[in-house]
Amino acid sequence: MQDLDPELLSALLAVQHRAGQRGWPFYVIGAGLPSLPATLSASKSYAERLYNYRAIAALDEEASIAALSRPAEERGVRFDQQALSMIVSAAGGYPYFLQTYGQAVWDIASDRLITEADAADAIVAGTAELDMGFFPARWERATRSERDYLRAMSESGDAPVRSAVVAERMGVPPSRLSPSRQSLIEKGIIYSPDRGLVAFTVPHMAQFVLRQRE
Repeated sequence: MQDLDPELLSALLAVQHRAGQRGWPFYVIGAGLPSLPATLSASKSYAERLYNYRAIAALDEEASIAALSRPAEERGVRFDQQALSMIVSAAGGYPYFLQTYGQAVWDIASDRLITEADAADAIVAGTAELDMGFFPARWERATRSERDYLRAMSESGDAPVRSAVVAERMGVPPSRLSPSRQSLIEKGIIYSPDRGLVAFTVPHMAQFVLRQRE
């Protein structure tokens, strides 16, 4: 929902507000990046009172294993335990990454037992695919100064980092970076999980940024 046209988003919020006041059976159920609550509040100040927000975290290890192994088993294919662990670790519980690495290993494996070697090759192939489309779609929206900001953030990996620390790494006052920070939030590339903190909206973005530096 964070990518909706601003006028459409504003209209949806206004109708939802009116529906709540008049008891109309009208509901908005949507999904978005962690920056979505801030986007809604920026559109209509009362938006935070309209909705129940539910955070959808990464899949845990058990669910990640099931997402890979069950479809394979239904087709008579098994994962070597080490191969399964490698892909689950590389995906970090992110469903899109599980799909990407899962498809890669399915295409690479030549036997009904998916081996550790198959998994290693699939991680290389899957990461290359992510580097061709998933990550660049975000990176290319950033200006040169915003990319410098992302590089400074990436030194902390995927963990949230204080805006003041980012400014210190760049050698500039925090106030000077406020426009870049706000623009990156509006573009959905980073978000603020708490006051004074920034983090990437998708996992492994930090590693991608570091690869661009290399």
